[in-house]
Amino acid sequence: MLSTQKEELLQKREIKPPAFIEAESLNDIARLVCALERAPLPLFSIKNSGKSMIASQLDLFLGIPVFYFAYSNEVKHFLGYRTLQNGEEVSLVDSPVNTALIHAPIIDIVRMPAIFQKGLKDAGSTRKQDSQKFLSLEVKDLMSLVKVASYKILFEEPPLPIFAFPSQNKGKWCIGAFTRIEDYEEASIFFFYEQESKPEQNFVRYSMNKADATFTNRTDEHGYVYVKVVRLKQTHPLVEL
Repeated sequence: MLSTQKEELLQKREIKPPAFIEAESLNDIARLVCALERAPLPLFSIKNSGKSMIASQLDLFLGIPVFYFAYSNEVKHFLGYRTLQNGEEVSLVDSPVNTALIHAPIIDIVRMPAIFQKGLKDAGSTRKQDSQKFLSLEVKDLMSLVKVASYKILFEEPPLPIFAFPSQNKGKWCIGAFTRIEDYEEASIFFFYEQESKPEQNFVRYSMNKADATFTNRTDEHGYVYVKVVRLKQTHPLVEL
């Protein structure tokens, strides 16, 4: 007979309705799945209430699949992306012929499990207040946060994305990154700080030698570590500050 502790662990690992979290734009989704990655992450095209969602699963938290998405007026086979000197280029294409772009494949979904349909009904909205939340730790500033987001480069892995969304404190913006102390969903933590305005730039530039971190649109300056910023339309539904 399983112990109470093991039974609770199994219950936590049951798949629950997913969280579909809306990004500010398709550019944010393209940046999330393509920028600074060894290989682009796959995307899914999902019909929801007559509209097309382009989404990617980024995490699994206590049995909740976590998807980030943006609505699109059209859907093709690939999403192309590249950074420019002071911006970025994003395009939907049927064939990845432009070698200057990174291309993320888009997979058309025609049927989903019933439990996913429950999550789609709440796509882009906040979840119920009694839903499970990430543990949150507030750090001092951007410099402290980018150390959390970039630690994976020590293991030759891409840095963690930084998410920016309206804070529960009206008028402020929450800037944070999700990480795990160990390779367990239960150890997931959201590190964050708050600032007065929305970050308009797409990346954070970090210098270990100069102990300096600033927002930027460029990723071509040598001697820096870069971390991508993904803006969301609303407060993250799985974060309680």
